[in-house]
Amino acid sequence: MPVIRLFSPDASPGPTALEELATAVTELLGLPVGHCWVWWHRLEPGTYHRPEWRAPDTPPAPVGFVVCKESYSKDQVGALLRLLQGRLAQLLDVPADEIFLTVQRAVAGELLVRDEVWFAHLEEPRPGAVTDLVPVGRVHTDRSDLSDDYWGDVTSVIRLDGERFTAEALLGLDTFSHLEVVFHFHRVAPEKVHTGARHPRGNPEWPRAGIFAQRAKNRPNRVGVSRCKLLKVDGLDVHVRGLDAVDGTPVLDIKPYLTQFGPREDVVQPAWVDDLMRDYY
Repeated sequence: MPVIRLFSPDASPGPTALEELATAVTELLGLPVGHCWVWWHRLEPGTYHRPEWRAPDTPPAPVGFVVCKESYSKDQVGALLRLLQGRLAQLLDVPADEIFLTVQRAVAGELLVRDEVWFAHLEEPRPGAVTDLVPVGRVHTDRSDLSDDYWGDVTSVIRLDGERFTAEALLGLDTFSHLEVVFHFHRVAPEKVHTGARHPRGNPEWPRAGIFAQRAKNRPNRVGVSRCKLLKVDGLDVHVRGLDAVDGTPVLDIKPYLTQFGPREDVVQPAWVDDLMRDYY
């Protein structure tokens, strides 16, 4: 969630303009609506020194400070800065090269957003540890609640990161009927992760099962895998049905589903699974 603070001797361009700026940022980064905050600070006379602001009859170009997670790539941060510069220059009718912006990357463990402390990369990487997973895109859907059931008719769009991919990355995908999607349970707080055994969904009528003997989202690496129906491919947008991922979910990989990867023997599972999955799809 980027936080943007803009400073200028001039008055704010207004809430509508700032909201449009925040919306442009969330669209660029593939974030849910509302996951960017923008503040406009009007400076009092005598509280600043910047020679460019002394020019008479010339609107002052703002100075901006952007705070974002250090997990954003250099390309993403660069695109964000260029977007802000271009939008502000157009909005305020000021020279783009006079808009100065600086970025501060939030340190892991020192950022609290929506009641979740961000702990990504807090520990030192272990030998062989995976530390460079970058989402290939984000899920866009009307569903944002974390309830467990009724995913069968949910339609979603997986939008690839336009800074890293072109439509060529999806060439031929539309010849398949179903996909396997790997994603990150980004709304599961690290302190909510389970590493032992528990009753699935907390239901005492079902036997305790180890975290690796169930598909709960509160798993050690918070990685989800789902199969869904492919509806269509449109540019960088992959339209699907039945993907059990909420709006804003980071997508780590997209694979076509091949029947050859299905089980070659009869599938066996305990009875409680049938009860759990009765209304899932």
